[in-house]
Amino acid sequence: MFFITNGIDGYRKVFCYKGVADRKSWLFFVLFQFLFLMLYDLVNFARALDNGALDDEAQASHVAILAVELALFYAATIYSCLAYLAITVRRFHDFGLSGWWVIPYFGLMVLVLLVIFAVSVLIFGILLEDVPIGSIATVVGFIVCKNVVSISFILLLALPKSKIENNKYRPADSISIPATDEAMS
Repeated sequence: MFFITNGIDGYRKVFCYKGVADRKSWLFFVLFQFLFLMLYDLVNFARALDNGALDDEAQASHVAILAVELALFYAATIYSCLAYLAITVRRFHDFGLSGWWVIPYFGLMVLVLLVIFAVSVLIFGILLEDVPIGSIATVVGFIVCKNVVSISFILLLALPKSKIENNKYRPADSISIPATDEAMS
């Protein structure tokens, strides 16, 4: 239940940028989001493969359904991005950095994803240009690379330990008793 609790708690605190988010709660929230995004990628990929089998009348109703689905998807995406931003700022606070450090973190992530997208389009698009499966290979290549990069950036923020002493972002009442040597080993 801790996994689901952290997922829901991250969405409830979507506009809360004060305080800290420890490593465990941040990681479970990000994993919660990551699993749903991967599921969404798989569903869209399966639908894209089956999309050519529709006749004209079915495609007209399909467009209306797709428009509503896209509106809901973009609303959910914006809300998820805001929740991820808030919990990432609190994670930066947890290891003693200002929340403004989230700007270079996200900037680097977007830059790497754009480079991977361009490389996957060039490599898979050029190598499989005459083959009809080329676009499928491009999509699969990008999804795999995107997920590898996402996991790398997740680990980048999951590895630093919490800074408990002298952390101006952590409330004074949350400072715990220092651990003994037995607890450290």
